[in-house]
Amino acid sequence: MSVAHPKLRLVEAFPVRAEGRDWIALRDPTGLTENVVTVSPGAVRLLQLLDGRHDLAMLQSRLAVPADQIEKFLQQLDEALLLDSPRFLAHKAQVTEQFRKARVRAAFCAGNSYPAQANALRQMLTEHFATTTRSDDYRPPLALVAPHIDFRRGGPTFAAAYQQLAHSHPVDTFVILGVAHVPTTHRYVATRKDFQTPLGIAPTDTGFLDMLAGRLGFDLYADELVHRREHSVEFQVIYLQHVLAQPFRIVPILVGGFHDLIEAGTDPLRDREVAGFVRALRETIIESDRRVCVIAGVDLAHVGGRFGDEFHVNDELLRRLAADDQATLRQVAQLDRRQFWRDIVADTNRRRVDGVLAMYTLLAALDLRGGELLRYDQSPEPDTNSVVTFASLRFW
Repeated sequence: MSVAHPKLRLVEAFPVRAEGRDWIALRDPTGLTENVVTVSPGAVRLLQLLDGRHDLAMLQSRLAVPADQIEKFLQQLDEALLLDSPRFLAHKAQVTEQFRKARVRAAFCAGNSYPAQANALRQMLTEHFATTTRSDDYRPPLALVAPHIDFRRGGPTFAAAYQQLAHSHPVDTFVILGVAHVPTTHRYVATRKDFQTPLGIAPTDTGFLDMLAGRLGFDLYADELVHRREHSVEFQVIYLQHVLAQPFRIVPILVGGFHDLIEAGTDPLRDREVAGFVRALRETIIESDRRVCVIAGVDLAHVGGRFGDEFHVNDELLRRLAADDQATLRQVAQLDRRQFWRDIVADTNRRRVDGVLAMYTLLAALDLRGGELLRYDQSPEPDTNSVVTFASLRFW
């Protein structure tokens, strides 16, 4: 090992069963490597000690395991790029440089979450819109909330949101507030890259971004690499490309963590970065010559076995979950961001609503007059004893 005090990177661990035995799989949630390492439950103690403070001799003493076995295991983790080591840092630097040089942000989910061929993708999206009711309101919405769950499960709910744009007057720029599903340095992260999908290239409004970034007290591009594989903006771009005939531009923003604010019970507008971004977005929209619509690409509850819960996801739980979600959605539709936040804090976000800060930002930054719930849905997964919920809303 080239690292004297090995440290495990932030990894996602989940149970798997193979050959009649229980195992634990380790993978990188950032997607910097697709390698997956499967270990026995007995290796958990060693993994817990890989905190960068224990050398090989200390690990051997704590575990009473031969040094060569520990070293072999550490080598396996390092080769899989799961250790914070020179090997991983060199790999990250290479990936970062490749992304920096790329002219566009390539479609990451094509061929996986949705078809990679344009015709097949168009057919899927057309089927989603077949379940929606045409809007006769020609006023473009000032904001939308749409899901970011995969198309197979959330398609009609996506379509309920984007149907609002099908016959409205044109919008120049869509500010898309997605969710960063991995840790970020700052609460908001942008990229200047155009987004490429099977339906073409959606250009980024770099002029709008320059005005926005220039008003902020932090580097809006510090974690730009997170955009490389994050799907929550990509999915919104595809629906925009499908429903709009006229040209448009996007402002891709990922919204980072907010759990520290929940734990502290702090109103987000008391946080320097949140307050600064909300103010900067509001001012940029006002001072720009664009017709702007802000889209929050978010999901709601994430509960059940896949998310660490031990209770059973049954019909009664789904009914209670729907009631709680509907209460949240009423607060958002009524523009009551303070009560929305208070309720999230009150139960420490036990439903794991991942779009909290993105929706709060939308409500705080815009001068809205009203909103309405368009569609609510749940996607249970019996195989994993889990459920994800999501919705679409319109604001004017």
